[in-house]
Amino acid sequence: MKTRYGIGWAVLIAAGLLTHGGAALGQVSGSAGGTGGPYTMEQCIQIALQNNPQIEIARKQVEVQQAALFGTYTGVMPRVNATIMGANRTTSGDTQVIVEGVVLREAPGSTRTDYRNSVFLNMDLYNGGRNWNSIRQARQDSESEEFAQNSTENQVVVNVKTGYYGLLRALRLKEVTEENVRLNEEQLRRTQSMYEIGSVARVEVLQTTAQLGAARINLRNQENAVLQARAQLANVMGVGSSETFDIVDPLEDGTLDTTALMSLQDALRMANLTNPSIQRDEGRIRSAMIGTRVARGSLWPTVTGSIGYSRSGARFEDVYGTYDKNWRLSFGVNLSLPILNGTQTYADISRAQAQQLIAEETLRQTRRTTSLTIRNALLDLETAREVITLSNDNIVASEESLRLAEERYRVGSGTLLEVFTAQEALVRAKSDLAGAQYDYLIAQATLDGALGK
Repeated sequence: MKTRYGIGWAVLIAAGLLTHGGAALGQVSGSAGGTGGPYTMEQCIQIALQNNPQIEIARKQVEVQQAALFGTYTGVMPRVNATIMGANRTTSGDTQVIVEGVVLREAPGSTRTDYRNSVFLNMDLYNGGRNWNSIRQARQDSESEEFAQNSTENQVVVNVKTGYYGLLRALRLKEVTEENVRLNEEQLRRTQSMYEIGSVARVEVLQTTAQLGAARINLRNQENAVLQARAQLANVMGVGSSETFDIVDPLEDGTLDTTALMSLQDALRMANLTNPSIQRDEGRIRSAMIGTRVARGSLWPTVTGSIGYSRSGARFEDVYGTYDKNWRLSFGVNLSLPILNGTQTYADISRAQAQQLIAEETLRQTRRTTSLTIRNALLDLETAREVITLSNDNIVASEESLRLAEERYRVGSGTLLEVFTAQEALVRAKSDLAGAQYDYLIAQATLDGALGK
């Protein structure tokens, strides 16, 4: 089954890039109201990965964390400051030497210019491991953010699959409802014909007309459900809905493999190893533990080293010439011991320990949520598989029941109510089958997401 699906210009552009290796805008978009495809679910996933704003935000968060990691290397690198051209100009007024009110000597004022340049290198030699631990923490945060991006992408894929199958389910149920409308229209024609020859009363024509009206109302509601499913899928894919393209139904041939089921224990073990949300939260625990060590580093002394080279002189050539003169070379080592800085250090330690506890509890909650998702998905898979089997049997029985009810009503040995009941049973059986088939696929997609596939 191929389905007409409304989507925006951006979809056609992205899909064209996927299927035609980077086609230009004019080659892909075509005229307004054009169609494309048919597109598989994998292609819809690729479009979502390119356009979904949540994924773009997650990618930028990774870039932010990588920049923060790059910045932490400042603490273990030397700091160099250089003065290329420094000059001080000092001017003094005339001076007098006066003894007992007698001016013995007068000296005229003067102006002096001092030139200098210098290069100083400073570096932290030890500060309780804060610098190196900050690097380790930032590196861990960067890895955790990458897992967070994977988790976002994983959830978007699940949402695309859910929306994709949800749209196909709505369309299949719409087809079943349309078939029900056709059955009621045919029944109304037969009832009117029988009324015209006097075989049935007019009340049965009215009952059939009311039954047809109810079927058309159900069809209108199902058409609205299709529109909502389309909008939901478009939103997940991060595109508009002004264009249309075809999507491929994996159940077009009517077959669905429901034999491959995973045990709960195997699924939980796999999720614990591969679920990106669990990996993200495990990394955040490691980051919080390192953060505690960073905070405790403030209790240790800090040792810094410095080396400097400088030149100075009263003349420009004294500084930028005769390099074997007028120079100074200095070395220094400074040890600073924290005695008291208020409550800041211990507040930082307490905050870091609290962050570690929060990270540990977050991981436990993520594991609980993942476990619940897996359990529910496996239950949904098993239920859908049983419903599919029962619905196939019910369809066969309902079709035969409807045939017999219509024949009995035609020859006058049956009632109109029997026909209506048989019709409703057939529609219900076909709706149950369509819903169960796509519910099975949605449950499988949910399970795959929880396993981090």
